[in-house]
Amino acid sequence: MKPIIGIVLAAGSSLRMRSEKVKPLIEIGGKTIVEHSLTVLENCDALHGYILVVEKSKIKSYRDHLLGQGSVFRRLLDIVSGGSTRQESVYSGLMTLDETTEAVLIHDVARPCVDKNTLEASIHGCSQYDAVISAIPSADTMKIVNDGVVKVTPDRSTVWGAQTPQTFRYKVLRTAHEQAQKDSFVGTDDAELVERAGYMVRVLKGSPDNIKVTVPEDLDIAEHILRRQGRI
Repeated sequence: MKPIIGIVLAAGSSLRMRSEKVKPLIEIGGKTIVEHSLTVLENCDALHGYILVVEKSKIKSYRDHLLGQGSVFRRLLDIVSGGSTRQESVYSGLMTLDETTEAVLIHDVARPCVDKNTLEASIHGCSQYDAVISAIPSADTMKIVNDGVVKVTPDRSTVWGAQTPQTFRYKVLRTAHEQAQKDSFVGTDDAELVERAGYMVRVLKGSPDNIKVTVPEDLDIAEHILRRQGRI
């Protein structure tokens, strides 16, 4: 069986968190954000392993934190340096893999409340389709705005908020990234690159619990969710 590998992104600047610590090393309920996120991947039997992508200057800090004596992160294959953009960081992780890889699951470390069922659904979905993302339907009326003026009000039923995990067949994701590099195109997530390369992206309904921790106020929300999930 060809392996399915995770790439976990933790190389962002975390400026909006307004913390002396980088966001993944901030604690929620006695564990760091990165520990919460990796623990879910660690317990996902459908994954054969995962790679953590971090800022180059922080590699030693993460190695000491996660791979010291008594480490529980046995499926963590490597910790590698990312780039100046999310897209570059994904590609950096992708380049550590080889063509024996069947599929790649991308996850943002800043989503520590992801659950095992969501990961497994994404991986299973990619056994049927080239590309699968988790997303939730918008609860709000959305507006397309230009220069402070509403241009269009799209049908709310067609507007979904993308999350991670996002899972892609290895060759599809690599082709999409290399096409974007060739065209000097920078997208907001991997699904955009894959769409742009001409592949269909299938949407799976995600969970409202799978929030992205971005600002300090999100820490309390994440702690509440993790406690409700019985994880702290």
